[in-house]
Amino acid sequence: MQILFTKESYWLDKWDEFVSNNNRGNHLILSDWLASYKSYGFDFELGICLDNDEIVGGLGAVIAKMGFFKFYIVPHGPIFNEGFENIIAFVIKELVKRAKKVKCCYLQYSLPFSNDAAIASYSYGSDLKDQIEGLGSNGNLFKYVYSSYGINWLSFNETTSAEELLQKFTIQARRNINLGYRNDIQIGYPKSEEDCRLAYKLIEDNAKQSNYSVRAFEDFKTTILSLIDKNKAFLLTVSFNNEIKGAAFIVNCGNYLSYISGGTKKEKPDLNIGYIIHWEAIKKSYELGFRGYNISMGGSQGVLDFKAKFMAEPIFFDHPHYHLIIRSGIFKMYLFLNEYFKKNKAKISRILKRIK
Repeated sequence: MQILFTKESYWLDKWDEFVSNNNRGNHLILSDWLASYKSYGFDFELGICLDNDEIVGGLGAVIAKMGFFKFYIVPHGPIFNEGFENIIAFVIKELVKRAKKVKCCYLQYSLPFSNDAAIASYSYGSDLKDQIEGLGSNGNLFKYVYSSYGINWLSFNETTSAEELLQKFTIQARRNINLGYRNDIQIGYPKSEEDCRLAYKLIEDNAKQSNYSVRAFEDFKTTILSLIDKNKAFLLTVSFNNEIKGAAFIVNCGNYLSYISGGTKKEKPDLNIGYIIHWEAIKKSYELGFRGYNISMGGSQGVLDFKAKFMAEPIFFDHPHYHLIIRSGIFKMYLFLNEYFKKNKAKISRILKRIK
């Protein structure tokens, strides 16, 4: 077994195909997503496990840099094909060596353990934890690179079409979906930079109005446009009277679609645009032959209640986050300064850009 740490374009493309087509794959470790952290002055690399020159597993890592602090963060994984899980311990040892070699003070990774039958093919069984030596300490102490912790899963179960699934929804959900389509709405999939900017502005405006953060388009546009160009993501818009009323960014990875972020214009009468956005994603999931839809974890209580109307079940991974402190003194200094950094993510972004 060989592990290759690389950023060569040849291997980036190979890795992205592996991640996209692997049930344990996740958009957080696609090369374009990892590269998006460059806007913060961070770096990235892949650790690819090869068996007879074939990729059987590996990891995508963000090398976060804040001044003289460096952190080696694997947002999801390492991931492996079925039958190769027994090399996780070997890869973790290699991860420790690599983090030391690039002079990081801290290593963190997030493994998707779960015994929930609904996501069995998308995760590792929780009993695997007991078989891995040197798994590390529980918890994620570095918060500035988003790491996976679960799936908000809408399972299609035995249904064979979106229409069949619709009949299983509550009367209220069915009514609101149908009412939304009675309006003269238009569904769009923007691809040009300017059209994507216009669609994403609605997502940014929604976040600002509701007091939560999303990536700024200028920081994130290279990733968005690249993923769209590679058919690994799409921006979806819902328009009424030639005005965009709703938009969402959705990624295709791991053999399911994941809702990343979205926004709608709050107007009366309510056009039920939020219902339309997710119903379009569900229909596309069926078209692609997927077995479910990840409506995404997190959000306010109102957002969580809305997602639940689609029969989605938030499934938390079983203690997914692990870490190893490599340079204790430096990491303690980071923890002390972190009390200041964590207060304002926007301020952190500005500081990181100045350091860059």
